[in-house]
Amino acid sequence: MRKSIFCIFALALLTLVGCEEKHEPYYVLTVYGTVVDEAGEPIQGIHAYPEGGDFAGREGYTDYEGKFGGFTHLAPRNRWVIRFEDVDGEHNRGEYESLSVDITDKVTPPIKPDEWGYSGSSLVDIGTIVLKRIM
Repeated sequence: MRKSIFCIFALALLTLVGCEEKHEPYYVLTVYGTVVDEAGEPIQGIHAYPEGGDFAGREGYTDYEGKFGGFTHLAPRNRWVIRFEDVDGEHNRGEYESLSVDITDKVTPPIKPDEWGYSGSSLVDIGTIVLKRIM
């Protein structure tokens, strides 16, 4: 009888340990800034997004003032890059080059993840980004 109770207890314990949920680590990153052309004019319709992810919803697109902002969950990494692409063709006074901007030095380093995977956050103002017109 004792062996049976011990075996049931051991099996239950192993089942509980095996069911422990593991969460992948993630980092909360909020980035904002302004995109202008070489003359300093704001550019609407530029898509800004983190490499290896995307901003939530329709965030990350520049408005009529060239301003954008975005919120995302990303895996912690050693390098943080925001990509800028002209996605509306010539509807914003021309076509503009794509550009990648390394913002690693502006991001607070991630901390050790908690039990839910949360590993830190940063609010990053990347300032003004200048894109060159292709045509």
